[in-house]
Amino acid sequence: MQVRYIVTVISSSRQLNRRFFVNSPTRINGRFSIIACNVNRSWRLVTALTAAMLLLSGITFAAEPEAKAEWKYQPELLQPFWQGDTVRGESVLFIKDPKTGEARASVLFPVDKVLKVTNSAGTITYEECRDYCWNPGTQEIILTANSRINSQTPADLRRPDDSQRHKLTHRDGNGEIFFGGKLEYHNMQTCITYTHAPVNWQKIVPTFDEKALPRTINKLRDQKPVSIVLMGDSISTGCNASGWAGAAPFQPAFLELLQQHLEQQYQTKVDVTNPSVGGKDTRWALTEVDQVVAPQPDLVIIAFGMNDSAGRSAKEYQANTKALMEEVRKKLPETEFILVAPMLGNRDWVRLKHELFPQYRDALAELCGSGIALADMTSIWTEFLKQKQDWDLTGNGVNHPNDFGHRVYAQVLSALLVPPTVSVSTVVETPAPEELMLWNGHAPIDKEHFKNEDTKITVHRPAKGNGAAIVICPGGGYQRLVTGGEGHGIARWLNQHGITGIVLEYRMPHGRTYVPLMDAQRAIRMVRANAKRWDIDPNRVGIMGFSAGGHLASTAATHFDKGNPQAKEAIDRESSRPDFAILVYPVVTMGESTHGGSRKNLLGNNPTPEMVKLFSNEKQVTTQTPPIFLAHAVDDKPVPIKNSQDLYAALQAKKIPSKLLELPSGGHGLNGYKGPMWDAWQKQSMEWLAKLKIIPEQDAKD
Repeated sequence: MQVRYIVTVISSSRQLNRRFFVNSPTRINGRFSIIACNVNRSWRLVTALTAAMLLLSGITFAAEPEAKAEWKYQPELLQPFWQGDTVRGESVLFIKDPKTGEARASVLFPVDKVLKVTNSAGTITYEECRDYCWNPGTQEIILTANSRINSQTPADLRRPDDSQRHKLTHRDGNGEIFFGGKLEYHNMQTCITYTHAPVNWQKIVPTFDEKALPRTINKLRDQKPVSIVLMGDSISTGCNASGWAGAAPFQPAFLELLQQHLEQQYQTKVDVTNPSVGGKDTRWALTEVDQVVAPQPDLVIIAFGMNDSAGRSAKEYQANTKALMEEVRKKLPETEFILVAPMLGNRDWVRLKHELFPQYRDALAELCGSGIALADMTSIWTEFLKQKQDWDLTGNGVNHPNDFGHRVYAQVLSALLVPPTVSVSTVVETPAPEELMLWNGHAPIDKEHFKNEDTKITVHRPAKGNGAAIVICPGGGYQRLVTGGEGHGIARWLNQHGITGIVLEYRMPHGRTYVPLMDAQRAIRMVRANAKRWDIDPNRVGIMGFSAGGHLASTAATHFDKGNPQAKEAIDRESSRPDFAILVYPVVTMGESTHGGSRKNLLGNNPTPEMVKLFSNEKQVTTQTPPIFLAHAVDDKPVPIKNSQDLYAALQAKKIPSKLLELPSGGHGLNGYKGPMWDAWQKQSMEWLAKLKIIPEQDAKD
């Protein structure tokens, strides 16, 4: 689903002051910055921009299709932190004592066991004792002397006067709060998953009550489409979520998280529209009623307060919110509402009137009744800050949540709409990815020559595996590797179906034609050699490839051996034949229909006819070729669909179990790893594996 943003473009010439809609993700000149303001005169523009700066309302959207490809819905992350005995990915920022050099941070609950500690991107998993230590029953995590985990001193989070664009004076007058406009705090923070003794938070967390939002909940239960509009400020636009900033783990902001969760829980379509604008408040919202009602929403989420707190009283804040709901209901009488009492801003920022936040919360509570519910972030943040510091939870240092904070927002909203039927304690923890070198630093170039270089595989194991495993070959024209959308993202998707995903970062040919194939064969052998260790069935090991990676996968599926039973190394005794293959928009041939760049990079400028034939895999099919699933768009120009069609014809001629999914659109890359064409091949490939009895039927379901 797409989230729609209202963008207002302004010009000091007064000749341009227009609003348009942007669907996310969308690219305008690669990137676009939005400063939202509605003025007609230049002096008003200056005033508005100055106020926006003070309120941190300047926003930059990075529209990266790749970010969408990296993020996959994870139901365990939307399980409320207050339920069960496990907190997942709680964010902390380790602060180093300038005198002792010791760095520590606090989590929300006394720790029974630390399950995982990673960097905020999720790309590095840290080791207990080597990087950190902790004492059972305490809330502190302490870094070791030589820890790889990032830490800061208190001075690092201050800046000299006039050193920043935003004047964010600290209450003690000693410098300014370090403001991070994008990834600064994200990069400094660490994520901790741990178990703890059950804690009763029921006094401040939301309780599911179907009578509060009966129309919306009934439509969800009946699996009817539901429309949701979010009207709010910069927090609602998604500011400082990693997906908004275009960085790993590419987590969306809370609205999209809510959308994903509702669709998964109720198996229905949820449309979301987001006309939120940074720096705005409840008074501005009253001028935007038409934008709220245009999508005909069943539910409107109203989320203001951070900018109102610069001076608006609780009485006026309440009156504006009430008036907004009344205006919406004049046009849509059955619309329901969730009123969000906002998180707390940095307690040390002098410009925020912190005493107003609980007053706002109480004012919103007075408006609640049938069809109007309260999402009380204020009380939750108040409790958070009894145990943690602002820098643990912030995305910008002042008034935006980080990834963990956006998840909490989504958890609270979800709790109002989804009954607590599944306990978080029942969710099995996914093992951390494991990296292994293929050749131990001595990689072959051919049968007789070796070089001191290496490559690696990354093993992504599911929380509950079914024994199947797939080696994944990313594309890149034999020139580079697209390991995001065609590698690790695919592995995590396979994990959702109980399949172990192994991302192969194979070597580029550079005039050494056989090198990629050697790496692929080695990866298959290594998976079989470690089958017991990774809970894999050695007879259900497949290979998957995209574009040039599809050529490599099809090469491995048509060029293999049984292994050498006399080999000294156990890996070399294993067969390199995959048990099945999945090829997505693959290069197959080295003939006329090939991708020119892939052919040149693999075979060189003047390959012999024998080499062209050898690596034209449609010509190498035998009765021993494993079953193959192919997916290809008919409008793929870089790699024509004839590649897949010819291979499929050869497979059918040899009576090899195979399927060709000809997709009507999507081009090469199938619309940037998203949309109905991308979903179609994923769904049908899993159904095909179930038909072959590679995976259980229940694991084939989305």
